[in-house]
Amino acid sequence: MTSGKFDFALGIGGAAGQGIATPDDNIARLFVRSGLHLYTYNAYQSIIRGGHIFLTVLVDEHEVYS
Repeated sequence: MTSGKFDFALGIGGAAGQGIATPDDNIARLFVRSGLHLYTYNAYQSIIRGGHIFLTVLVDEHEVYS
């Protein structure tokens, strides 16, 4: 990161059972191995009736708290 400032936000969503957790794990590993800090948040709606799952990933050069 040559600019001295890097921050990034990513949102992923999909129906329950589509494997939304897999991209979360892979993205987290990618950023952490690159030396960046991240915060992830999973928002689960009711999965009893096939609800949706939303994932938010925040990435920065400095610690991310929320």
